[in-house]
Amino acid sequence: MVTPTPVPFFIMVGLYLLSMAVIGIYAAKKTTNLREFFVMNAKAGAILSGLAYFSTQYSMSTFMGVPGTCYKVGYAGLAISVPGLVFSMIIPALFIGRKLIALGKKHKFLTMADYLGDRYDSQGIRVLLALMMLFFLIPLMGAQTIGAGVIVNVFTGLPYWVGVVAMGVIVIFYCMSGGIRGAILTDAVQGTLMVGTAIVTFILSVAMGGGFSAINAKIASVSPELLTFPGKGNYMPWQNYVSQIVLWSFFTIGQPQLFTKFFAMKNYRVMFRAVILGTLGMWFAATLIEWSGVNAIAILPNIDPKEIDRVVPMILQRGLNPFFASLFISGIVAAGMSTIDSVLIMTTGAISRDIYQKVLNKHATDEQVMSISRVVTVIIGIIVIIFGVYRPGTIFTIILFAFGGMGLFVVPVLLGMYWKKATLAGAISSVIAGMILMLLIQFQYKSWAMGFHPLIVSALFAFLVMVVVSQFTKPPAEAVLARHFD
Repeated sequence: MVTPTPVPFFIMVGLYLLSMAVIGIYAAKKTTNLREFFVMNAKAGAILSGLAYFSTQYSMSTFMGVPGTCYKVGYAGLAISVPGLVFSMIIPALFIGRKLIALGKKHKFLTMADYLGDRYDSQGIRVLLALMMLFFLIPLMGAQTIGAGVIVNVFTGLPYWVGVVAMGVIVIFYCMSGGIRGAILTDAVQGTLMVGTAIVTFILSVAMGGGFSAINAKIASVSPELLTFPGKGNYMPWQNYVSQIVLWSFFTIGQPQLFTKFFAMKNYRVMFRAVILGTLGMWFAATLIEWSGVNAIAILPNIDPKEIDRVVPMILQRGLNPFFASLFISGIVAAGMSTIDSVLIMTTGAISRDIYQKVLNKHATDEQVMSISRVVTVIIGIIVIIFGVYRPGTIFTIILFAFGGMGLFVVPVLLGMYWKKATLAGAISSVIAGMILMLLIQFQYKSWAMGFHPLIVSALFAFLVMVVVSQFTKPPAEAVLARHFD
């Protein structure tokens, strides 16, 4: 259904990947210490912070998985991330952003584990977070490489694994070299390219379909369900609609790769400006790219259900000159890379700093940790590439699972920030209990969720567990409360 155009693709995507590598080299020269490596010395401005947050939140799922779902279920599919993603920076900023910036500067926090470890005065919760990050975030990164493999296969005819390896190697390079500075600087370029890709894809889809009236008439002839809620096959009943809004907004608080962005911001003023910029970018791009998936029902009929992730690449390939199509395909590649880089930095930190420096070798110098971080980045990156090559599921399914698992940390984060009686035992038991329940619902007892996403029910249960356990366990030390509440 797509004619391979390897030469234009390699030229345009190659130039894009080369520019990311150059940024990585530049960032490496500016990265001289551990704080610079993980939070850019808390000097990120509003534009960089807003674009970095937006770029990290968006992924291959936004540009391939969700438009593909919209193609299958119709307009109801837009509710997967709109309006949820629109609030995904506002909600964390309101609940935790201001306090995190203050605590980060005062206590030199670099990661979510730093905050949790200090708030609960424990290294155990650091280890728990690190292990859960490995379990859930490696699949999240692997899902991005799956998208790259699909794109390379569609546009060049080369084997799927070539795209997986290419994306993995480039991201490993600039993350290993420049840490979070390399990730944030590349995120700024990638975020801009993503918005451009969303605009162009939407305009093309409308033009190719003959305008909105013609598109909707064609969609209605396929199935009237595609035009209304809850969508074809009752895809978006009210429980799922509520779940999507809450999942992509409130539960971003528990995502380490987004949480840490607040530690990199200069001050409160920068945060609020970044929130405005990032929110506008997310709303605009998500609406257009997902709407393009709906429009594709009229212009790309009868796509194999197994190939619906290719909807956006197919629109670009059919509607543009091969060189321009390849340029905007780079925007989809950017969506995956911008997620991998931040997650890779955080996962690397979980091993090199939260486990090695804080637990195994407390006398390790920052220079030693930076060296280990670079080695760990390569090792984790290779595991991610292997995961992508084996492709155990669809992009959207994998991302939804991974995002849900890390979302459970919203419970110890919020209760720890606003409730003085929150205890270590309560925090650990809540996460473990919530994870067990979520996995049981996900794989065995789906009816327990009552139509909601498993994370919603699991988080409510985790909240209850933490409150009950905290009432009967050792309260936090006064010194800890003084650091976090005075």
